[in-house]
Amino acid sequence: MHEDGVERHLEVATMKSRFVGFASAALTIFLVACGAPVGSDSQTLAAGAPAADEFEPYVNQRFTRALESIFDRGSDSNTLWSIEVRAHGPRGEKLALYSRSSSTSVKPASTMKLMTSWTAFQEISSASQIGSDKYNYMREMMKYSDNNMAENVLSWCGGVSATYDMLKSFNISRSANLNIVDGSGLSYNNRLAAHDLVQLLSVVRSSDKIKAFRSLLPVAGRMGNVNGTVAAKTGTLTTDPTTALAGYADTKTGWQVVFAMLGDSVPSVDSGRAAIDDAVFEIVNTLNYLPLAATTVAAQ
Repeated sequence: MHEDGVERHLEVATMKSRFVGFASAALTIFLVACGAPVGSDSQTLAAGAPAADEFEPYVNQRFTRALESIFDRGSDSNTLWSIEVRAHGPRGEKLALYSRSSSTSVKPASTMKLMTSWTAFQEISSASQIGSDKYNYMREMMKYSDNNMAENVLSWCGGVSATYDMLKSFNISRSANLNIVDGSGLSYNNRLAAHDLVQLLSVVRSSDKIKAFRSLLPVAGRMGNVNGTVAAKTGTLTTDPTTALAGYADTKTGWQVVFAMLGDSVPSVDSGRAAIDDAVFEIVNTLNYLPLAATTVAAQ
């Protein structure tokens, strides 16, 4: 995570966000209690119960507009974002929070290492192997985002073909132009879509290896007073700049966000990073205060 980018907002925004969050939640609960309809800008769950494996659209126009504005600020006419954000609630809720061209394949940069690591994880067949030399090697590779180490990790598994085999074995549908050239994401010919990465992270989340895998990911720590913990992999390419972030974010209200944000041909690495940092802050802060009202609406 871009820790400096997230933390720079906290002193300015936290008190305001808390007030807005509590006020919005309180207003929605009050309206529901009075039998009033909740407006289109309020947080609601779309009508109809989803199937067990489906994600309910999160209908909150203010939230969507905020994210659109954030990503637009980090763009120019050449920029292509591939974004998907899902949330798992403390009571089994599944929300599709946001997407933008989520099935469009772009340069993933070092978020490719998520694919590489999970491919290598298939070689770890028991808990006793957690903490092995190979596992510790992967931790170092992810911690320092070392490209040579990533290629070594992939070679253990048999190369790029092993990653394609992994995707097939877990029934991860591949975006139309998905192209895996290496294990590091260094090649400009790599192509992944946000949906590819979110599917992968969702598979990992439901696995008994999630704790060990998540410990590979750099942790941004607690995001100031909003109490969000982020474990994610960054990605950066400096020529024809790409900036990316994919992983998990936990909120103090029990929601877990699974997300991938890939910005291809952003105006600059800094502008792309700023957009991603702002978006993660917005998402975590929203779920920290608003979802209790949303689930209250759904229960009425």
